[in-house]
Amino acid sequence: MLKRLLTIAVTLALCLTYTACSEDSSSSKDSSSKADSSVVDSSVPDSSAADSSEPDSSVPDSSELESSVPDSSEPESSVPDSSEPDAPTEEESDITPAMWTATTKSGETIYFLGSMHALSDDCYPLPDEIWNAYNSADALAVECDIITAAQDMELQLDMVFGMMYQDGSKIQDHIEPELFENMKSLLDEKGMYLSFYEVYNPIMWSTLVEEAMMQDAGLKSELGIDGILIQKAHDENKTLIELETVESQMDILYGQPDELNVFMLEGSVMYFEDQVELLKEMYECWKKGDLEGLMAIDEAEIEDEDAEEIPADLQKMIDDYNYQLMDARNAGMVEKAIEMLEGDQSVFYVVGAAHFGGETGLLEQLEKAGYTLERVQYN
Repeated sequence: MLKRLLTIAVTLALCLTYTACSEDSSSSKDSSSKADSSVVDSSVPDSSAADSSEPDSSVPDSSELESSVPDSSEPESSVPDSSEPDAPTEEESDITPAMWTATTKSGETIYFLGSMHALSDDCYPLPDEIWNAYNSADALAVECDIITAAQDMELQLDMVFGMMYQDGSKIQDHIEPELFENMKSLLDEKGMYLSFYEVYNPIMWSTLVEEAMMQDAGLKSELGIDGILIQKAHDENKTLIELETVESQMDILYGQPDELNVFMLEGSVMYFEDQVELLKEMYECWKKGDLEGLMAIDEAEIEDEDAEEIPADLQKMIDDYNYQLMDARNAGMVEKAIEMLEGDQSVFYVVGAAHFGGETGLLEQLEKAGYTLERVQYN
């Protein structure tokens, strides 16, 4: 039978949950061994972190959290410096991600860019068309300001505690032994397993597995285009507009039934290699602005003759989750976009590329509302 892949869960996790994941994982490392967070992905623990002499602390303190946040006094700290081993070359990259323009009633331009929240070094330096849009706009509109969120210690701790069992139980008490062993083996193979993760619920484990997927796909969350642009806006005191709140995205991630969270974790582990390949395909589609290809990947399914039929109640949970994750959020993004199109300010509007496609996506809904978006052509 065909078993649906919830690849959109990866898409959202690349934007926000890595903030919590990176802060938590960094607690297992000695601060003197940390590299700058703009160069090394602190969300992937190194092998030294598993040393038994390290304290078994499941919650990072504020000093550890702060040490992985880029210093706002260092300009463009999210962009790897050219002196670093993995730094991008000075030659402009040849990526052409989907971008559109629309004109407001007052004659200003709204630039729309479909982003991907984790990229590789070969995307940088970004093409002139993207920087021209950024520099021409009065404000940058994004899903959430993840730079400010990373510096909010109370929020970070809320995110960490939201992924912990509060009754003293461990992940082994809530999932089948086979799933735990497969999950542990997978993360151990990637150098990402730490015993204190056992106090975390499936949301955290899914995040770790998704981070391993990105690692194998050659993608880095710190190179996500959203974070790069947001950091630059902070450095230059450019107006930032949040289309959503971190809390609203946390509500979606943390508000799902345990049964669904375990089901998605099981699928991530069981179909790990398949989803790595889908991430690679998604990345290739994003680089060349193939929105139709991206949407087709989002609907991808895996043929698994041994998979059991999904019970009706679980299928309803899946449908509800996908509605919250995409359709409901799309409606809010469309509403904000219309407000900007009715306004008198030039804005660079950057959200995940998947939000532009489909019946509820930005392109179709704005067209229905009477607005025309013109595709940007790259030189």
